[in-house]
Amino acid sequence: EGHGEGHGEEGEEEEHEGLEEEEGVHVLTPSQVKTERLWALIFVTGIVTASIFFEMMKEIVEGNTPPAMAPVVAKFFAELATLGFIGTIAFVLTTGFAGHDSIMGHLSFWFTGDQELLIHEFEILHFLIFFVMVFFITVVLVILQIAVNQKLVWGHYEEHLLSVVKSVQSVEERTLEIVRLLQMDPAMTAQEGTVTAEYAKPKVVRQAEFIRFRHRFIQDADCAVAIPPDFAFAEYLTKKIAKVLAEVVEITVLDWAFLWFTFLCLFTLMVLAQAIYPPLGKGDNPVYVICSGFGLLQVTLVVFAVIGFRSLAYIRAMLVPQLSSEELKLGQADLGILVTPPRYESAMKLVVKDKSMFQTLLSYLVTIRKPSKHEQLFGAFGSQGPKVFIHIMKLILLLSVVSVASMCVILFAPLWELSPVLPFVALIPSIVCIFLTPRMVILYTWCCSVEMLKDVELMMEVLREQKQEKLVNILQILSMLSFFLDQVESLKAMTASADDSTKEGISDEQWKALLAKNDPKVVEDLEALFVAYDDDDSGELDAKEVRELVGQLGTSLTDAEADNLFKVMDADGGGSVDFKEFATVMLHQRDASRGNTNYAALAEKMFDIFDKDKTGQIEQEEVLEQMERMGKNWDREGIQYFFSQIDRDNSGVIDKDEFIEYISKVQSEISGV
Repeated sequence: EGHGEGHGEEGEEEEHEGLEEEEGVHVLTPSQVKTERLWALIFVTGIVTASIFFEMMKEIVEGNTPPAMAPVVAKFFAELATLGFIGTIAFVLTTGFAGHDSIMGHLSFWFTGDQELLIHEFEILHFLIFFVMVFFITVVLVILQIAVNQKLVWGHYEEHLLSVVKSVQSVEERTLEIVRLLQMDPAMTAQEGTVTAEYAKPKVVRQAEFIRFRHRFIQDADCAVAIPPDFAFAEYLTKKIAKVLAEVVEITVLDWAFLWFTFLCLFTLMVLAQAIYPPLGKGDNPVYVICSGFGLLQVTLVVFAVIGFRSLAYIRAMLVPQLSSEELKLGQADLGILVTPPRYESAMKLVVKDKSMFQTLLSYLVTIRKPSKHEQLFGAFGSQGPKVFIHIMKLILLLSVVSVASMCVILFAPLWELSPVLPFVALIPSIVCIFLTPRMVILYTWCCSVEMLKDVELMMEVLREQKQEKLVNILQILSMLSFFLDQVESLKAMTASADDSTKEGISDEQWKALLAKNDPKVVEDLEALFVAYDDDDSGELDAKEVRELVGQLGTSLTDAEADNLFKVMDADGGGSVDFKEFATVMLHQRDASRGNTNYAALAEKMFDIFDKDKTGQIEQEEVLEQMERMGKNWDREGIQYFFSQIDRDNSGVIDKDEFIEYISKVQSEISGV
């Protein structure tokens, strides 16, 4: 019995211990099975949560990225997928299945006699790749934000220039103001091509360079594409920088091969050094050799980054259009004479000699053609210069990120033992390279977007978008006209709502509720229409002004109809109509008649309004005057573009059939988008 009791106690102990062994197989106790299932649920929850967080962050990044930068985000997430695939491979190689050792465990035992040695090394490499991925994500997001900010800067420069063009009425005054914007301090020009000069450049100088580039770009008679004066140059540069940044972010097979070759060279140098001087392989010396190799890589990296930066800054400086000093002294206002070609046109000559030794070697890898004057600025790389510089930038970025990761994961401890300062000093070259990369991307964008390296494909894309935007603006104008005309028809049918003594004004709550449910642009257009007919600038319309407004919209009212209409608008019975009263009536009627606009019927109605003498033809100036009379904020340029598209023969006269046919065509084009 004692033996049996002892056996029972022993069985109880084994049940509480953990694993029982039956015929060589580990079996979990019921409590462990329960715990295992609980932790499985916790792990799955964690993975799902992490996935949801990643998708949310992805949506936030995509949602806050301008459409022009979408290619960068797409390439960025594609690279993340590559790193995720590498992580999957690492998991498969280091994890055992069904009680068997992992593949890496077998390899480690076969080649080293230690089953864990290669697994340990591979796990360090896996963690290094993870750190590279995290740091790469951070760096790319920072560069992307800098590119977005640069887009805003270019847009501001262009808006400022266009505002000057629109605000100054005299052609001579306008030109002189633009000339003032074009001028730069000669002292700043003399320092072009250096790192410090590029970062210390004042805003006025950057703006002057932008305007010079834009003027030269638009006036280029040799361009394969006809460039209109209102070409969206800032949008073109934004698309170009997005294209460049997408190429920098995308790590190709060639780039990975070069990265591997770099580390192979460092490994070979280390082995040779130990072979030539055996004491380097003893004690802690191998660690010092590795740290020295890392230091050599960092110095080489920062030297290449600075040289690449200076080269791009120099190329850009050579591409900046010049101003004729003689014409400036004479007070010349003709931009065609004042703005002269960039310096590279006179400094470079067309290549007629044989290829250099470097170009001969390069020709075995890629097709080499004789470089243009512009491409000669890229030095020995010739016509392949732009492509080579793209690879240089992405390798500088990639090697910098890998260097920071290697320092944090592998080399931090040994360098810390030598001196607590060394790890941070060793990071400085990589941080400098990462700091230089965004500005290098901007410089490269300038170098490969103008003169002989214009991106015709992007130019065509911008022109198509501009045309589309103008068509949309035309429909907005037509829709607003339709709104005005519909309101007149509705208002004619109205009668006075009540005796003046019972009327109440519009409360602030009613006004706020009305604004909340209407498009601010509609309210803005209504206010412009109101102001246009407030002849005495009193902020109120009297009966005469209301009748004039309706008459200009093509509807004549009898005295009784005009009186009734005025009483309906005059909500507080004060004898005048302020903007709140005017807008309230118009917006209420808009809600009642909201629906799809029949643009063909609208076109016919509009033509009848513009055709005052009923000749079946209208002149552009008459139409412009009539539409501007309807409100001071009409887009005059948009209206001019609208009628220039109809009046193909530039006769200044449009007949009714052409007018209706074109508006119907615009509607169909927009509907098909």
